[in-house]
Amino acid sequence: MDYPEAVRRLFFNPECVGPLLVRSTERLCRGEAGSDTAGVRILVEAAVQEDQVVRLAFRARGCPYLLAACSRAMVLLAPGPVGALAAFEPAGLMGELGIPTEKLGSLLILQDALRNCFRDWDTTQPAGAR
Repeated sequence: MDYPEAVRRLFFNPECVGPLLVRSTERLCRGEAGSDTAGVRILVEAAVQEDQVVRLAFRARGCPYLLAACSRAMVLLAPGPVGALAAFEPAGLMGELGIPTEKLGSLLILQDALRNCFRDWDTTQPAGAR
């Protein structure tokens, strides 16, 4: 298959591949989605300080489109507010990376992993800090 240049570049030279090491002032939050039987699995790790994502990393199994999208999403979301993990919409990556519509399901798994990472952070916060 002939992949767009941006996908090939990110597939062969991905950014933000984990595992993520955190400093003593940061909290490690994780989110997983997908399944081995479906052939798509993503683990997202975030180093969070207060309510800011300092760094993100991922580990994933899937097609080149998915791996490129994971890499690009990590760069777009960190550094930034932790709430952006829950608000992430993959449609922008489809246009930016030239990802075909039939791969939207894989991108929705990336969205689920990011939301699960946010939930991991959210459940560790005192009620008044959310």
